[in-house]
Amino acid sequence: MKKTRTSWREIKGTRLVVAAFGILCGLTGIIAGFFETLQGNIAPSGLMISTIGSSYTMAEDFTYFAVTIIPNLLITGIAAILLSSLVIIWSIRYVDRKNGAIILLGLSIAQMLVGGGWVIDLAIITSLLATRINKPQEWWRKRLPDKPRRWLSRLFPYSVIAYGLISVSMLALTILGVNSETLIKLLEPLAAAMFIPIILMILGGIAHDINSREVA
Repeated sequence: MKKTRTSWREIKGTRLVVAAFGILCGLTGIIAGFFETLQGNIAPSGLMISTIGSSYTMAEDFTYFAVTIIPNLLITGIAAILLSSLVIIWSIRYVDRKNGAIILLGLSIAQMLVGGGWVIDLAIITSLLATRINKPQEWWRKRLPDKPRRWLSRLFPYSVIAYGLISVSMLALTILGVNSETLIKLLEPLAAAMFIPIILMILGGIAHDINSREVA
């Protein structure tokens, strides 16, 4: 029995973007949760916490802030890891199901409330995009002229690669930079550069889906 390969044209662009964004949100929360568990079985000073605690030093008193409604940092960290893992699983496997986008947003809000880092802005964008999975994209078809749409579709795979490389670099610096001022300062330009592939991915994924429907 022959195995059929999935061509690039058959890949749903919007679906791929949602999965990529969801993975980044989830991994950010897992890293935050890991550092919270290292602080031990203690109570936080309030709703706003430092995910890395006072035992680490960062550039110019910089720290990773998060919110938690759980009055224990160890349990907060465990909850952040679990919910962030669910965000990743849901965004990869189940987000295109009925009410999948709403459930993803609910999981993202829960992740934020239990110390999973401040990625709710990207999570909202991801959930909104998830509502457009498998949709005909008529609104965008009327507003994206044919030529720009073709270019956005061609740039789409490269924007995904750029997004992946920057994401991995930022996540690595998040871990390695907790005691290195030099490394932590690299996060700011990378975060600024991330906006370019994010925008190209959103528009490129939509353009890819429109073009794939027209060819099919």
